[in-house]
Amino acid sequence: MEPAAGGQPPRRRHVSPGLLALLCSSSLLLNAVFIAHHLFWALQAARAAEAVAATDCSGHGRVFLDGVAGEDGRPGCECNTCFSGPDCSLRTPNCTADADRCA
Repeated sequence: MEPAAGGQPPRRRHVSPGLLALLCSSSLLLNAVFIAHHLFWALQAARAAEAVAATDCSGHGRVFLDGVAGEDGRPGCECNTCFSGPDCSLRTPNCTADADRCA
């Protein structure tokens, strides 16, 4: 550092301990709020994924979290060809599936 015009080095400003404590505590509090928000979101996403995984489609369909809604508003089954119903257990009459066709 170069000396100021009077030959004296410039003076540093000191931060008061109270202000420093306030800044540190507010930073810690803000980080705690962000972490809690993230954990809450992750818990909600895990619950939604478990609910979808628990839905039974009789082995003739799949459930997607962002798919069609079922009768109760929760994600419902998206049935394979020749199957229908809320749990894909009803076989569609006179339906012939082409097993050689790639989906």
